[in-house]
Amino acid sequence: MVQVVEAREDKKALPQRAAGWSVASNIALVAIKLAGFLVSGSVSVLAESINSAADLIGSTVSLLSVRAADAPPDELHAYGHGKFENLSGVVIGVFVLGGAGYAVYEAIEHLEARSVVARPMPAMAVMAVSFIVNFAVATNLLRVGKAADSPALIADGRHRTSDVWSSLGVFASLILVRFTHLRWIDPAVALAVSGVILWVGFQIAKDSLLTLADTALPLGEEEALRATLESDPRVLGFHALRTRKSGSHRYVDVHVQIADSHTFVGAHELSEELEDKLRKSLPNLHPIIHIEPYEAEKAHQRTEHGVKPHRRSGS
Repeated sequence: MVQVVEAREDKKALPQRAAGWSVASNIALVAIKLAGFLVSGSVSVLAESINSAADLIGSTVSLLSVRAADAPPDELHAYGHGKFENLSGVVIGVFVLGGAGYAVYEAIEHLEARSVVARPMPAMAVMAVSFIVNFAVATNLLRVGKAADSPALIADGRHRTSDVWSSLGVFASLILVRFTHLRWIDPAVALAVSGVILWVGFQIAKDSLLTLADTALPLGEEEALRATLESDPRVLGFHALRTRKSGSHRYVDVHVQIADSHTFVGAHELSEELEDKLRKSLPNLHPIIHIEPYEAEKAHQRTEHGVKPHRRSGS
């Protein structure tokens, strides 16, 4: 029993630990990238340092939101605190977009000024370190985020994955600058990196906003719920299936029709069994089932609404 409790506590601590490593790595990357920019004068490295600064803010927000989302439900938040994670995704997206916008401005300024990368070798070393660190951190964030179904960690991990490719792109551009001495390469790559960051920021903010707007669960997840209900022969029909997500928690409520001959106690026991089955079909699911007598509901729909409910309908 003690081992089970310890395992649960360790699983709960993993998201916070991953977010903590993300914050620490971003602090280090901001420092070395700014140093690399000051030494080399590379605007693409400057764009990367701005990107890491936005990452630092985003990772800090992610860490705080993961901790807040772990808090149990209370009187003011009866459904828990899961949407703090989704809100953090919007904040991360906004900071990413802002940082990318500033990087675009700096890249255009340096492109017009035909700035020279004075010392590309130190900048190349910085970007090599950035590539390795971002790859390790992004892999860990996505692994833990998917295991914990954490929107905040997944958003942070997706952005750090884009950082892996942008670091590699900047590294390659600095090699070209070193051997070709073409001045436009560095700011042009900075613009390309900024474009990728803008796209990632937009996607992160959009996904989080959709969840905050109580968008339904993905089609595949809703199909899993329908299949679970349809697999029970005691379920004669169902309708008004509604789903939403809050952080890593899923919510579903549905009207289930059963034989009119069921007793009140029997109907209650059946609803408990169905809720248990639904919980097994999707992780972190909180189902609410409204039981209806099939024949009586069919008569009600026919006389009051002029429609005949379809047997086993999930619409």
